[in-house]
Amino acid sequence: MQGSTFAVLPYVVSSLVYYLIGALWYTPLFGKAWAKEVGMDMGGSMEGKKGQFLLAMGGQLVSSFLFVLGVYMLLRLGNFYSFGGAMIVGASVGGFFAISINSGKLLFQAKPKLFLIDAGYSIVGAFVTALILAFWR
Repeated sequence: MQGSTFAVLPYVVSSLVYYLIGALWYTPLFGKAWAKEVGMDMGGSMEGKKGQFLLAMGGQLVSSFLFVLGVYMLLRLGNFYSFGGAMIVGASVGGFFAISINSGKLLFQAKPKLFLIDAGYSIVGAFVTALILAFWR
């Protein structure tokens, strides 16, 4: 293991990067397609929904910190502090967790676009955060 201290700043930055990837992923990149798949009107009024929206965004931020904590723990447990190690962790989190967790959207809801959008976000985020954490300790 690379030391026994928790690297707070890289963890916080990686978590915020993952959150920002989500902001880009679900607005300019795939926002319209995602909204269509979940039946949401992105152009609708926020009147009366601001509190719900802020709560959802805060919850997503907490979720980002939890996701990155898992990536961080896998990096440390396997001592994967290299490009190849980051790719192994990114592929593991993407393949074992993101795809399996989102598979219901494909298998039960028959929404392959939603599956690709949601799983894709987690996979890309896993690779990016693993790279940041592997090289910034």
